[in-house]
Amino acid sequence: MDNLAIFYILNSNEEINHSICKIIKKFYESEKKVIVSSNNSKLIDEVNKLLWTFEQLSFIPHSTSKNYDPLTPVLLIETHYKNDSISKKDYNVFINLDDEAKTDYHDHEIVVELVSSNEQQKKIARDKYLYYKNNKLNVKHENL
Repeated sequence: MDNLAIFYILNSNEEINHSICKIIKKFYESEKKVIVSSNNSKLIDEVNKLLWTFEQLSFIPHSTSKNYDPLTPVLLIETHYKNDSISKKDYNVFINLDDEAKTDYHDHEIVVELVSSNEQQKKIARDKYLYYKNNKLNVKHENL
């Protein structure tokens, strides 16, 4: 199985949390199991709340590392949170919201990275892109 890294170029006038929810929804609708990881607990909390409300007619079943439910197809987790009952390898898609590239990318079919219009974030995304390319991942980018 070839691993894939997808870089989503974010719409500059849309809030990043809405963009994250759109990406989650896309993979959820294609019946993938999705893990969203960030070392920013506030961001995880905001995405958790938004997943309940960002679309009026749909709900994306999800859990968090603190209220883990293995039956939900979407897991929001703080990067360094330890819970022995969580197996990150059970998730096809890994959405990385940290500034560092995902080093255990081979555990997932797809690694998702976000590219915002912020110049510092663009530089971080370029560094991640090179990392994945140098490690023989198929890399592509899509506009969101």
